[in-house]
Amino acid sequence: MWSGRAKDIFLKLEPLANKMGFKIVELDLPTGQNGVFRVYLDTLSPETRISLDECGRFSPIVSDFLDAEDPFPFRYYLEVSSPGLDRPVRRWDDLHDEIGKTLKIKLSELVDGRKRFTGELVSVDDDKEEFVVRAEDGTELKIAKGFVRKINEVWNGEK
Repeated sequence: MWSGRAKDIFLKLEPLANKMGFKIVELDLPTGQNGVFRVYLDTLSPETRISLDECGRFSPIVSDFLDAEDPFPFRYYLEVSSPGLDRPVRRWDDLHDEIGKTLKIKLSELVDGRKRFTGELVSVDDDKEEFVVRAEDGTELKIAKGFVRKINEVWNGEK
C-alpha cells in the first residue's frame, strides 16, 4: 500500500473516485519542479476497463482537490490516465482478480533464490497473507505479502 504523502493523498482522493465508480490503481508523485503528478484510474468492476472520457471526467475533481490541499510546494503537471496494459497491482484484494493471469513480481527478499520473476498467479490465501505463483520454469513459489515490492499484470494480448 502507499505510505507518507502518497497515502494521505490516496485516502482523500479514493472516496471521490469511488463515488464516480472508479478506483485509484496507482499514484506517481512529482519529484520536483515541473514534475508530473499521475493518477492511474480504473473502474470498480474487474470486467470493464476505464475509458479516456472517464479519466477526463475525474481530472477536474483531482485538480480541484490539489488546488484546495496544495500538497506540493512547487509547480507540477497533472495527468489522469488508465493504468495501461502492464497495470500495477497495489491492493491485496485486487490479487483475487488476477488469479490465472501472468504477473511480473519484484520482491524485497529472496524467494527460491530470486527477487524478480514472472509467473501465473495460482492462488491467494488471505488468512496467511501469502499467494502462490507458478514461475515460467513450472516451479510454484509461495510468497508472503510482506515480501512484495511491486506487482504488474503482464498483458497477453487479450482484453
